[in-house]
Amino acid sequence: MSAGRGLLNRDVTMTVGSVTLLGVVTKDVSITNSAVEVTDDQSGGFRELLAKGGVKALDLSIGGDVKNYELCKTMFATTQMVECVIDLGDGASTESTLTFDALLSEFSFGGSANEKNEYSASLMSSGAIVFSAGT
Repeated sequence: MSAGRGLLNRDVTMTVGSVTLLGVVTKDVSITNSAVEVTDDQSGGFRELLAKGGVKALDLSIGGDVKNYELCKTMFATTQMVECVIDLGDGASTESTLTFDALLSEFSFGGSANEKNEYSASLMSSGAIVFSAGT
């Protein structure tokens, strides 16, 4: 009998600039829809927000074991946007995905002499973020 329902983060895969990332251990995705505050003297002391949201954005932080230097290569090769696809690993016959263009804003790697080499990276979305639900 199954102990419960849920999704494993290890089933989430990412492709950046047509290269599937290897060695990823942590994946943090943050999707925001910023509010536009329109509070004024007639608001009676209550905050009021514009009915239409402000800026939608997706920020992605990843980290893991260095298995290749594809992200490092991407960081040096371009200052332009790269296409990103996050396969959400939800077990559907066609997985749910997030597709967007992003700027690789940070990449770092390192470790001690006798330890594994680890990396971290941050990507920031630009333009539309497309969610495709699995079927």
